Amino acid sequence: MSFAQMMRLSLAMPILLALSILVLAQGLERLYVFWVSHRLPKKLWGRISARLEAGDLPGAVGLCRLSPGLMEQALEHMLRLPDPRTENLVEAFQLYRQRLEMDLTRRLGFFGTASFISPLIGLMGTVLGIMRAFHDLAAAGAGGPAVVAAGISEALVATAAGIAVAVASAVLYNYFTLAARHRLNTADLWVFELASLLSRLRSP
Repeated sequence: MSFAQMMRLSLAMPILLALSILVLAQGLERLYVFWVSHRLPKKLWGRISARLEAGDLPGAVGLCRLSPGLMEQALEHMLRLPDPRTENLVEAFQLYRQRLEMDLTRRLGFFGTASFISPLIGLMGTVLGIMRAFHDLAAAGAGGPAVVAAGISEALVATAAGIAVAVASAVLYNYFTLAARHRLNTADLWVFELASLLSRLRSP
């Protein structure tokens, strides 16, 4: 069965094709956000920690200026606080954390919606295909079970396509949700580690 024939099976197939394209496009956009524009600067954090342990606060601040990322801005802001107690650092980080959470979780609900409605769209295509198969059988008045079986087998393609889109959407939703949670927890941990480093740095 060719691609063009699959698209002509039922109205559900073009809808599923459009939905799969949207899922792919959104997945690529989210990958760019997670791994390029909002990637956690783990190497930079290691260098900042080393500078603070060596007592070089200006050097740590200078490292934050090397990259214009959101987390780098948050670290620089916290390093410049005149009173770097833990509660002050946590309060100063809240605005950056909320922005980071919004950027990481934006439009993730689309994957959940797609994973829910895709099987239903596929099932609708199957039902419509079976109805058409029986209608064709009744109109022809002959052909036997072979005609119905052929129509049903073609109609089931819509269900398979719907399940495939749903599985891909569910995998993407779970991956990005867990990845966002991991990044936020890591950022929170950095704040507490930063508070510990700064308290040791400023202690007499």
